[in-house]
Amino acid sequence: MSKGIDYFNRGHWLTGIQERVSVATRKRMFKVAVSKLGLKAGQKMVDIGTTPDVERRDSNCMLPWFHDLGMSVALASPEDITNLAPVFPFACILPVMGVHHPIAASVREFDLATSSAVLEHCGDRVHQMAHIKECARVADRIFLTTPNRWHWLEFHTKIPLIHWLPKSMHRMCLKRAGLHFWAKEENLNLLSLRQLKELVKEALGNEFEFQIQRVWTLGMPSNLVLLAHRPCLKAP
Repeated sequence: MSKGIDYFNRGHWLTGIQERVSVATRKRMFKVAVSKLGLKAGQKMVDIGTTPDVERRDSNCMLPWFHDLGMSVALASPEDITNLAPVFPFACILPVMGVHHPIAASVREFDLATSSAVLEHCGDRVHQMAHIKECARVADRIFLTTPNRWHWLEFHTKIPLIHWLPKSMHRMCLKRAGLHFWAKEENLNLLSLRQLKELVKEALGNEFEFQIQRVWTLGMPSNLVLLAHRPCLKAP
């Protein structure tokens, strides 16, 4: 998610409103994760897929919240995020390992792996599953969020309803609208609740217990929130 790629259509007239709504929604998701996963001071977390963007108010907005909770924060991204060092001086920035490569962390190095609005940009089902598996490899808990495909508004293109069409038809519509970037599966692959459940079950197997919650925005469930932990951990 580099500065050269406009993932959120910044020039659109709805962008300012979206940012405010997005921060409020992410705050609610953060509170759910703290409660359900028993997050607390002294634990270590890694954010997988951190964006280098510093323009939008909702970019990486959860990182200071984890820090204020007293958690140790590390950042991992397939992109160069060294520009974030002065923005988040409390965070450890892991070396860049490249797209679809394991992050620079050992097995179960962290108490928590977070992934905020990354899964829909991982590409096809194989790469989406690999992303979930990588979260599970490095941490005992997972907090992952992704947009709900069945919300009436598609938040990247700001176009309503057409993403409810079969994916091939949706991508054809995007191409005709000149949105060739979003028409590619590697850039946008939205998931329904059912599809996310299937992915998580296959990716995590019996290693984790999990639940998926829906967070509502603008009248409908807008985000899917994966909360997972190893069975050996005591429930909070």
